[in-house]
Amino acid sequence: MDDYLKQQTQDKLTKSEKICIAVSQTLGFDGLASALALYLSLSKLGKNPQVVAKNPSVDEAMKLYGVGKIGNLPDSKKNLVISVEHASTNVDKVTYALEGSRLKIIVHAIPNSIGISQSDISFSKEASNPDLVIAIGYDSIESLKNDFTHEQSIDSKTFIITVNKMQMRQNFAQINILEDGANGVSEVVTRLLQELALPVDEDIAFNLYSGIAFSTQNFSPALTNPASFEAAQWLVKFGAGKASFASKQAEVPQDQQTNQLQTERPSQVKPLQHDFDSEETSQEDWLKPPKIYHGSKSFDTDS
Repeated sequence: MDDYLKQQTQDKLTKSEKICIAVSQTLGFDGLASALALYLSLSKLGKNPQVVAKNPSVDEAMKLYGVGKIGNLPDSKKNLVISVEHASTNVDKVTYALEGSRLKIIVHAIPNSIGISQSDISFSKEASNPDLVIAIGYDSIESLKNDFTHEQSIDSKTFIITVNKMQMRQNFAQINILEDGANGVSEVVTRLLQELALPVDEDIAFNLYSGIAFSTQNFSPALTNPASFEAAQWLVKFGAGKASFASKQAEVPQDQQTNQLQTERPSQVKPLQHDFDSEETSQEDWLKPPKIYHGSKSFDTDS
């Protein structure tokens, strides 16, 4: 993330009062873990964000912090709406006055009209639209709008930040945080917290670590890259292993954890195959010196 993009994102997060974190239902456990971690981090900044996500399963709810906040919209975020029937033919203008702590709203009737009766007035509460939406895993504005409740909507004034691990079909956001090639969005959100210096504690670190472990099938060599290990190591430094959920998982026998992981996400990766029929390929594979990895870079030892 360049300096301009970083500054723009920080300013928007700081100034926004109504933040909604929406996660695509296609992402599963990884997406939910990243969204809840971001929710917990922004809450530590004094924000009161909302999380729009698919309701977790009982098993997922026992593995992530903050699941009780999904879909909860504080009453303080709802606006009182006063509706007036036949306003186009009977209402001239609306004014208000403050009488001490009391707000007085005056509906002025059009001259020679029948005016407004009490039966023409109704009251309701509507959720105020967010001024910032953090969209995790969405590739189009249509898919994002479909996940919002009937109480909320996204209008032209809504600022959108997308977080994704792959290229999107449609460019619909003002800021795109994209890391093509990342194993999962938890890995992308981890680096976002690093870049923006957002708050991280044991619970936040554990959620993100769990998301990375899920997307890499418990750090399978076939699915894990150096960047994944770097993100996981950073989260461990912030106490991912000290969280209470981590202690509970450590009490589960290793073979049970392995069976549980395979049940949650069957492996879609085919075993690596070598073409032993080709003598040239075989010699190249076996005789080439190994590579030494330092962080996310590799250095061949060929002299």
